[in-house]
Amino acid sequence: MSYTVYMLDDAEEDLWNIHTYIKNQFSKPLADQIYVGIRDSILMLETNPLLGTTIPQLAALGMTQWRQIVVMEKNKVVYEVEQSRKHIYVYLICTERQDYDAFLQRRIFKR
Repeated sequence: MSYTVYMLDDAEEDLWNIHTYIKNQFSKPLADQIYVGIRDSILMLETNPLLGTTIPQLAALGMTQWRQIVVMEKNKVVYEVEQSRKHIYVYLICTERQDYDAFLQRRIFKR
C-alpha cells in the first residue's frame, strides 16, 4: 500500500537552501539537477517507507518510527513513518557540510 509523503516547511526550506548554495557556488543547472534528485529520492518513500535506517540517537529513546536515508550521496533526509495513517513526514534535509547531530537535535526536539 502506498504512503503519502509530507514535506514539512523546515524540510522544504532545507531543500531550497541546498539549491541556493549549489546555484551560487556552482551553477543553476547543477542545483536544479540535485534538487530534483533529492525530491525524487524522497518520493520513493511512498512505496518504500522503511527504505531508510532507524536513527540510533532516537531509537535509544524509543523513537523507532524515525528514519534516515542518504540521498544524492551527500544529503541525509530524516523522516517519521506513521504506519497507522500511511503518512510519512519529512523533517529535515542535511548536507555533509552541516553538523548532523546538532541539526537533528535542534529540529526534532523543536516540535
